[in-house]
Amino acid sequence: GQIVSNNPCVDSILAEIAAPGQIGAVSAWSQDPAATSAPLAWARSLPALGTTAEDVIAARPKLLLTGNLALGGTNAAIARAGIPMRTYGVPVDVADSIAQVRDIAAAIGRKPQGDRLARAIANAAAPRQLPRRISAIIWQSGGFVPGKGTLQDDLLARAGYRNASALYGLNQWDILPVERVLAHPPDLIFMPESADGSEGRELAARRTLLARLGVKTRIIPFPDKLLFCGGPSIIAAMQRLKAAT
Repeated sequence: GQIVSNNPCVDSILAEIAAPGQIGAVSAWSQDPAATSAPLAWARSLPALGTTAEDVIAARPKLLLTGNLALGGTNAAIARAGIPMRTYGVPVDVADSIAQVRDIAAAIGRKPQGDRLARAIANAAAPRQLPRRISAIIWQSGGFVPGKGTLQDDLLARAGYRNASALYGLNQWDILPVERVLAHPPDLIFMPESADGSEGRELAARRTLLARLGVKTRIIPFPDKLLFCGGPSIIAAMQRLKAAT
């Protein structure tokens, strides 16, 4: 048996730190161009693993790296089958994500590689002070905005911005109506340029309305996939956030 993962966020870390041939399977999500946080070619070079207990047990891995799949007792069933497992939740901030990177690296015997990735994330997310307070939101397709207690809130603060989510009275992940933004626009809006289906239509309508704000609010392209995971995604997300000012 090999080490396997059925979690796309774990996959993105393994892609950076695992030895060639060390990983036996990755999450099916990582083979989807719209969903993957890992390099697509790397993910597609490996078998895909589903999230059910049956999928994992059939793979007979020596170690499973997974998310907190408490739903329906999936992880309990895997544990009963005697498969060693480590579970990782959604990181709440940069420090939490770095701790996960180090833990995954230790679990697969790649501590130096984990330390190197942890340093790269810490460097990319080094806090900076801006000469004036700039308000910003990250506005996902579907209308969701990350607020207090999210990794993205920490990233905005580290980039030197004030997350305007709180000004709109939003919770941790909440839908933001366009009307509120038009009434009280932030300085920066980070949002995707495109999406599929109904979300794409919603995004196009949102862009049309936001065009009324003129020059006082800048809209910066920020793909949804930068929001799916911590780990190496933090490096790309922080580059986008810091490059805006």
